[in-house]
Amino acid sequence: ELFTFNDDVGAGLPMWLPNGARLRSKLEHLLYKAHRVRGYEPVRGPEILKSEMWKISGHYANYKENMYFTTIDEQEYGIKPMNCVGHIQIFKNNLVSYKDLPKKLFEYGVVHRHEMSGAMHGLFRVREFTQDDSHIFCTQDQIKEVIFEVLEFVDSLLKMFDFKYEIEVSTKPEKAIGDDIFWEKTTAGIIDALNEKNISYEIDEGGGAFYGPKIDIKILDAIGRKWQCGTVQVDMNLPSRFNAEFINDKGEKEQP
Repeated sequence: ELFTFNDDVGAGLPMWLPNGARLRSKLEHLLYKAHRVRGYEPVRGPEILKSEMWKISGHYANYKENMYFTTIDEQEYGIKPMNCVGHIQIFKNNLVSYKDLPKKLFEYGVVHRHEMSGAMHGLFRVREFTQDDSHIFCTQDQIKEVIFEVLEFVDSLLKMFDFKYEIEVSTKPEKAIGDDIFWEKTTAGIIDALNEKNISYEIDEGGGAFYGPKIDIKILDAIGRKWQCGTVQVDMNLPSRFNAEFINDKGEKEQP
């Protein structure tokens, strides 16, 4: 008796029962501490943002069919399917020095995605869920070390719960933004990092996010099915689109 679904409430919208809510609270407390000891700072963004934000980010053009929208005071808003736009704005709130990087922000962000009815399954694939979602702002030179650090974090957490998992590098999808040079460079960077640490992986051709390639962590369930349960993404697109900047060691503005 951890959670339940109800057709009157809507498909893919889990309701947490007392046992589940208690268990969930314990897991969140454990994960909160795990983030804090690694230097992540807690933040929280709003669950709805003006559609203009989603247009700048590229979600409106590339991910709109997976989002929910509403109108407030004759202004369209989008309910967030991910936390990145809020975190970019939080990063931009203060002037950041290169000495502050990597800057690690994290949030238990409630997100909503319009999943197709046939794709929903238990708590693995739902229309409302909570991400322990982090955004790490760093210099170009720090990318590889950050990837290693996040993979170590993922590995330590999954081992704690005795999960077996596989790694896939997801490459440029059909619907994508950014030029070929960007995609080739960032994909090669991810693969170089994995090769350097002798981490085995498979290639998921065309499985990347519309804004960049990613490393997908796929856990195996009790009967051997694979579920994507974590992802490490390299995103040059959002800092560029939202003009995120830090002051480098020459006193000049640079994009993280």
